[in-house]
Amino acid sequence: MVDFRGRERLQIFLSSFYFYSKIYLYIMSSLRDQLLKAGLVTKEQVKKSETTSKRTATRKPQQKLSKKKFTKNKPKKEPSDLEQFYRERATAENKERQQAKKAKEAAARLKKERNIKISKIINENTLNIDNANERYNFVIGTAVKYVYVTPEQLEKLAKGELALSFLKGKCRVISLETAQKIREIDPKRLLIQQDPI
Repeated sequence: MVDFRGRERLQIFLSSFYFYSKIYLYIMSSLRDQLLKAGLVTKEQVKKSETTSKRTATRKPQQKLSKKKFTKNKPKKEPSDLEQFYRERATAENKERQQAKKAKEAAARLKKERNIKISKIINENTLNIDNANERYNFVIGTAVKYVYVTPEQLEKLAKGELALSFLKGKCRVISLETAQKIREIDPKRLLIQQDPI
């Protein structure tokens, strides 16, 4: 079975197109005739307009101008005082945050360098002996801690001739000179020393 509706629609479209094109041509030709009769245009101008209208019909449509070109020509409006204040405040806050971040990073770097120096000094000058059997008790805050030392070290610790420091959670016995070097590098470092008798 053949569908005639599509063919009928096509015929209706073509006939209406033909009809309207005829009307358009009639209106245009009558306008030209009227302009010629009135003496507003010459025959040469009419021929020229016919050829240009044919050319424009066959030309490709021009590309649309981008929006950016229009925005360049627009004059910039002056920012209000409030906008300028907020912009300045935002830049100032951003600058302060960056400075605080840099200061924090510098402090962390210095602390790390101090800890490396102190751990090197403690490792080189530790006086701990593995087979020491005397227990030396000391207090940090409210907690009682202890370290095993030799009898000579126990006597020197009691007199205040030796000091204690911590490295990686372990208590280390060090000399007073080593303790003084550590205090010079980091005065806040925890060092335990008895007052000399």
